[in-house]
Amino acid sequence: MRWLSYEVENALGDAAPQQLKPVLRIGRDVLRGFWPRQVADYRLAHWPRDPELFSEKVQYRVAYDRRPHLTVFADKAGVRDFVAERVGPHLLTTCIGIYESARDVAWADLPREYAIKATHGSGGIVLVADFADADNRLPTSGRHVGWDRYTVRPEHAEPQRIASIADKWMALDYEYGTGRLPEFAYRDVPPRILIENLLEDSRGRIASDWKCFVFDGVLRIVTIESDRYGDHRQEVFDRDGTRLGRFLSDPPDELTPLPANFDELVAVAEALGRGIDFVRVDLYDVDGDRIVFGELTNYPGAGRQTFPEEWDRKLGAWWTLAV
Repeated sequence: MRWLSYEVENALGDAAPQQLKPVLRIGRDVLRGFWPRQVADYRLAHWPRDPELFSEKVQYRVAYDRRPHLTVFADKAGVRDFVAERVGPHLLTTCIGIYESARDVAWADLPREYAIKATHGSGGIVLVADFADADNRLPTSGRHVGWDRYTVRPEHAEPQRIASIADKWMALDYEYGTGRLPEFAYRDVPPRILIENLLEDSRGRIASDWKCFVFDGVLRIVTIESDRYGDHRQEVFDRDGTRLGRFLSDPPDELTPLPANFDELVAVAEALGRGIDFVRVDLYDVDGDRIVFGELTNYPGAGRQTFPEEWDRKLGAWWTLAV
């Protein structure tokens, strides 16, 4: 049962003091009727083998699919080699460095704006960007940090605070979290810190994020995530660029025109999804001039995302499970 919308829940979570976030996460999961690890392991072993809906097939993959490429896709550092081989290194963000500890980072040498991420989970990101809200601040310590996302201006990006957050990430295990099945893909991903140049468009904002649902190498739908760290909105298109209406949230008041390189975006997504029963290929479009790889997503929403039934059934029908 969902007590609050995702938008309200996220807003309340962002406003909560950092020290309260861990217990609030547990409380949220208890209210939803989710399970501790022992119960999750039991459910994992008894998950139904006849899924039809997309959300059910995501959960089925979590329970039974153990193919090695899922681990490659989940590793934010390791997947870069896969992408470079499939579609070329020019589609990757500029990597400043990959580190095993925050102690290895030369903080004084970093550019004014950058993105720092944990490679072994979902979330776990700090964006240091001029467009961040002037009131945003980082936690004074990483002690109570989980897989949170932070956006902060360069003048408030104290290296000791970011280092504390990054070191906490290195101690976290994303495979299991309260309220969801253990996600195999993350089990063997080595915990590392990835620092990249910030990817901005001509407006000085994060480039538009296109999430491509690719089934057996064919892009079926693509959603665009606009202003993800501001007034987050979503639109959905088919492979031909036809707008399909509401998907998971209301579209923005000003609809997004298709980029001039939409055909290239489709081609890149399908190349990365070739030979795979399903993967969500996340790509950035920079002003219609450049496509940049974001990530490959094995388990959208961990199978818990509440899709409209029409979409849940339609996406499920496109997905022929490989195992």
